[in-house]
Amino acid sequence: MQETTVSTESTRTILVGIDGSAGSEAALHWALETARIEHRPVTALLGWTADGLPRPVYRAAVNADHKGLAAAAAAMLDRTIERVPMPDPPVELHKIVVDQDPVDALVAEAKNASLTVIGARSPGLAHRILAGSVAQQLLHHCSGPVVVVRGTVTGDQPDQRPIVVGVDGSEPSQAAVRWAAAKAAERGAPLHLVHGFRSNITTFGVPLDEFYPSLRTGAEQLLADVATADLDDDSDVKVSLQAVDDTPTRALLNASADAQLVVVGTRGRGGFAELVLGSTAHQCVLHAACPVAVIHG
Repeated sequence: MQETTVSTESTRTILVGIDGSAGSEAALHWALETARIEHRPVTALLGWTADGLPRPVYRAAVNADHKGLAAAAAAMLDRTIERVPMPDPPVELHKIVVDQDPVDALVAEAKNASLTVIGARSPGLAHRILAGSVAQQLLHHCSGPVVVVRGTVTGDQPDQRPIVVGVDGSEPSQAAVRWAAAKAAERGAPLHLVHGFRSNITTFGVPLDEFYPSLRTGAEQLLADVATADLDDDSDVKVSLQAVDDTPTRALLNASADAQLVVVGTRGRGGFAELVLGSTAHQCVLHAACPVAVIHG
C-alpha cells in the first residue's frame, strides 16, 4: 500500500473512491480537474474484501486466492486510472489498494484529505454508499466535504457555469455557503445562493394574498442576512441571491441543470438530530444533474 504524507492544508490530498465502474471514472476525472485548479495531489483508493468484491475484480482474478484477488484489484485500479485523462499540467496521483471494506477504508483515509469524492450509480462502492445507512456512516465519520459526482463532467477551462448552494439559515447551510464561496473564488465562477420557500403548512387564517408575499419577503431577508454574515465583501466572486417559489429540493434540482456544482449542508432545519443527511441533501445526491458536495456544519 502506498502511503501519502501530507503536512499542510494546501497539500492535503483529494481522495477518490474507485470500484472499476463508470461512476468512479467520472469521480476520478472530476477530482483530477479539481486538483489542477487547487494545486493538490489526488489519492485513488480501491478497497476490497473477499466477501464484497467489486464485480470487475472478481471477474479479472486468475486465482480466487488472496494473492490473486489483490493483484486483480491493483490491476483494475491501474486500468481505471489509464482510462481517465490526466489534466494539463498533470497533477500528482497516488494509488492505494487495501484489503478492507471500501467505506471503512475511505473513512480512515479521509482524515488526511481535503475532500472525498465518489461516483454515482455504481454497481459497487457508490451504490452501497447511496443505499441508506452506509451513506449515513460515511457522512457522519468524514470530517471533510463529500462530493458525489453526478451528470457530465466537463474538462472546460475554465467552467463558466455557476456553483449553486442551498441556503436555509442552519449552521450546516452556512458552512456550505462559506465552502462554496471559496470554491467559486478558486474557479472564477459565479455563486448562486438559492432558497426555496414554498411551504405546505396551513396559513392559520391568514389571507393567502398576505401569506405568500410574506414568505418571499422572509426568504429574501434570509438570503441577504446569510450573504452579509458568510461572504467576504472583498471577494471578486459574482453573487446572486435567488428566493424561489418552490420546495428547497426542487429549487436546487432545477438549478443543478445549469450548474457545475451544487453544495448543500448535511442537515438543514427540521428533522431529527440523529439524521446526518437531511431530505434535501439526500434528494440532491440521488437526482441532481451535476456533482453534489455535502458539507458538515
